[in-house]
Amino acid sequence: MKKVIVAGKLNIDTFYYMDDIKIGENNLAKDVVVDLGGKAGNIATALSRLGVDVSITGCVGDDDYGRFIREKLEDAGIDVSHLKVCEGMTGRTAIVVTKDGKNTMFNHPGVNCSFTPEMIDWTLVEDGTAVFLQFGLPPDTVFELASMAKRAGMMVYVDPSFPSKVPWDAFSYFDYLAPNEAELRNITGKSDTEKAVKFLLKKDVESIIVKMGEKGIRFFGPKESFDIPAADAKVVDTTAAGDAFNAGFILGRLKGLDDRESAEIGIAASAIAVSKRGSSSSMPTLEELKQKLKEIGKGELANKL
Repeated sequence: MKKVIVAGKLNIDTFYYMDDIKIGENNLAKDVVVDLGGKAGNIATALSRLGVDVSITGCVGDDDYGRFIREKLEDAGIDVSHLKVCEGMTGRTAIVVTKDGKNTMFNHPGVNCSFTPEMIDWTLVEDGTAVFLQFGLPPDTVFELASMAKRAGMMVYVDPSFPSKVPWDAFSYFDYLAPNEAELRNITGKSDTEKAVKFLLKKDVESIIVKMGEKGIRFFGPKESFDIPAADAKVVDTTAAGDAFNAGFILGRLKGLDDRESAEIGIAASAIAVSKRGSSSSMPTLEELKQKLKEIGKGELANKL
């Protein structure tokens, strides 16, 4: 299996677990956890745990948090030779998780905004099969990475995840665009899912995956559209559930499975993630994923992994 290139935000996530949060009052956390986060960190970790060869690119700060992130990525078996150290503060996210597992996030992008096209090492595309991109990087960087990867014959999978001014011209290079419902509205300005999807399809996005949390996903592709419900799970923390889905879906496509089968794998991966605390720490291993697929009656997919 060839390499997946991951480009996106790298953050330090600090989780505050509490029964409830009251605005304007002093809230006492029951527990605090610090983890490697950002979509790039989460998805690179997830793919590596699933047995995929991963190389990551992006920016961390010249601070202790930047060094922590690099060490965590290396420990996960991820190639960090294209990771840039930029002057400034590493990206940070504070996450409040209530007893029902739902989260509220407070983000500071830090040096993630410093990853300009001039920092990209184009040798990345020489041995990659697929690239994962997220918005939140400078728009020109997203455009350049998507266009170069597509021209090199790579699958381009994009999670918008962040308000951005990525030019519409970039969307024609996206094989998969995977927003949640709020992101879909923000990108298109349309509240109706069907109208929003049609709008994006007219921008030449090949396939769109709408992530709907506990309701599962809706897939819209050139050959078929379908819905898949979420798998049963004991919800502890919903943080990074979408990232686990992305990694599971990408794994399926790398294995030569079709879109529906890949989405089923993504659904199983997200069910594992919500049952754990943290962001990158909640990403499933390959054995956990196979076991979950068997539990939800998808043993034939487990055998294909």
